[in-house]
Amino acid sequence: MSQDQQFISVPVPAQYVTRVYALLAELDLKEGEMSSPLPGGTQGAEQDGDWPVVEWTVEDFKSLIATDLPSVQRVAALLDILAREPERSYSTTAVVERLNLDRGQIKGALSAFTRHLHAHYERGNWPMKWEWGTDPDSTYQAEAFYRLDKVNAARWQEARAAA
Repeated sequence: MSQDQQFISVPVPAQYVTRVYALLAELDLKEGEMSSPLPGGTQGAEQDGDWPVVEWTVEDFKSLIATDLPSVQRVAALLDILAREPERSYSTTAVVERLNLDRGQIKGALSAFTRHLHAHYERGNWPMKWEWGTDPDSTYQAEAFYRLDKVNAARWQEARAAA
């Protein structure tokens, strides 16, 4: 942050605070990466407001798999894709195609997933990382890319096998 930035307070309904934080982070990410090669900086393991970053365990993943909320099941389907090829990044366009969902459904699922993590896991970090970048097969100028590291991919696969 530069010293010449000015800050103002804007009332935000409590249920949207996390989304506003995410939007601000996304704007900072876009602005900071305009001059760097895409995809950009890694997100997803960073602290979300007052929520801590907590390592994901096999037991955490088993609990996610057992959750029957549609939003959590959509994220579980995303994790299935990501776990097949750890460290490979998938654009939102690629995720939409593979899950046969639209962008709004993905966005809604991830937003609800964040609220679920706060309520039931008391954490602010997703198990997957995301980066901002461009997909040459997409008509979007920039979009999120998702990936799962090798450790979480192995834990996810172990949890899936036990389910």
